[in-house]
Amino acid sequence: MHVVVMGTGGVGGYFGALLARAGHRVTAIARGAHLDAMRASGLRVESAVEPAFTASVSATPQPPADDPADLVMLCVKSYDTAAAIERIRPSIAPRTLVLTLQNGVDSGDLLAAAFGPRHVVEGVAYVETTVKAPGVIGQLGGPRRILMGARDAANQPRVAALVAETREAGWLAEHVPAIREALWSKLVFIGPFAAVNTLTDAPARVIRDNPATAALIRQAMAEYAAVGQATGVALPADAVDKAFATLLAFPAAGHSSMSRDRQAGKRLEADALVGTIARRGAALGVPTPATSTLAA
Repeated sequence: MHVVVMGTGGVGGYFGALLARAGHRVTAIARGAHLDAMRASGLRVESAVEPAFTASVSATPQPPADDPADLVMLCVKSYDTAAAIERIRPSIAPRTLVLTLQNGVDSGDLLAAAFGPRHVVEGVAYVETTVKAPGVIGQLGGPRRILMGARDAANQPRVAALVAETREAGWLAEHVPAIREALWSKLVFIGPFAAVNTLTDAPARVIRDNPATAALIRQAMAEYAAVGQATGVALPADAVDKAFATLLAFPAAGHSSMSRDRQAGKRLEADALVGTIARRGAALGVPTPATSTLAA
């Protein structure tokens, strides 16, 4: 299949490279030195769990205008979603599926509004990756799992087929029809942790061992879960306990990707990870005092 990777950073680069290694035709959208390196030498993956490899990809700054994709992987930062949607329009044909592997719970709505829900596959990625150097993706840890589900229930068979095809390429992919629950369950953990981690610059061990920050995160997790429930997502009753358990199991020196972005002086995904909960809570009449304070 022809795959367009919109945003060939850590996540898009890693999973896109696996598809290219398996023989799929991958068009990697990137810019600057990363683009130049992929054009010159391909896309290299240095993994913590398997030998390094280099995949052959077609690297370009823009999706091709006359070559629609079977699959578009939307992997840009959440604040670039609207611009990325306009850029991928030439890649969308009646057969095209668009898989979002972004943080937060908003991108599926934006994609459905732009292209119709039958094109949209929502995904949750559990992997720790980074661009180590131009043209080089580092897979540092994490379970490397991807959960996928269709936005339109009638599309579940197509998503199941996509899961099977990506598994043949080495993805640890799972078909999850109730994908909204999975998206929100991840956000209940990563949103509060990323907010406190970014604001304090303290690693996971310090945050969870300090009673004040541990209580703050747990309160925010409860607010996220309440907003999700009010949105109509059937989160499990123990969603907050599971989210806090994830924090307890997080590497002691670990930081969220948003904290690493702050350290690097990059723009933050604060709106998709935190601000959206404050806004949704206000609209639904769900109190979010801790989350609203973190967002502010």
